[in-house]
Amino acid sequence: MAKRQDFRPDKPTTSFFSHLILTKNQQKTLLKWVFYTLLLIFLSVVQDVLLSQVRLFGSTTELIPCGIFLICILEGTHTGSVFALVASLLYLFSGTAPGPYSMVAITFFSVGACIFRQAYLQESFSSAFLCTAMAMFCYVLTNFLFGLFLGLAPLSRVFGFLLTAVLTLLSVPILYPVLKAIGAFGGYQWKE
Repeated sequence: MAKRQDFRPDKPTTSFFSHLILTKNQQKTLLKWVFYTLLLIFLSVVQDVLLSQVRLFGSTTELIPCGIFLICILEGTHTGSVFALVASLLYLFSGTAPGPYSMVAITFFSVGACIFRQAYLQESFSSAFLCTAMAMFCYVLTNFLFGLFLGLAPLSRVFGFLLTAVLTLLSVPILYPVLKAIGAFGGYQWKE
């Protein structure tokens, strides 16, 4: 009588990630960018659901551009410029951006602030805050100028736009340590 075979090997299973071969550093870098994306989605939800309901003298915050500016400044010019372009494009397509010019403004001011920080300032929270503030004020004033040009914002609203930048900058001390922790996952980051 023939002996019955009791052992049966498992069926081979394949998934998308089984064919994707990444080094440990590449996995950490991918995880870092996934967390950056999730943080920007969280900021978008907080901005649109909670903070858009709270107004101080008719002004509210702009968390998404602030997050993009801060990530770009922390990541450096090479990676930060590509990130600013892609993130501002996604911000435009999300429907919450004030207009198509915001994509160009966010990218331009992100890269400009990043270049200024790397060229002239020390690596610290104060320099990151200063460059984020500079980029945020330029972005808000660009929004105001486009609104003024299109007839959507009267000249008397300039202080409301500047208050928007000030209210937004209050979130930088909260976002900075979170972004520094995410940035420590892997890949090149400007050491601070």
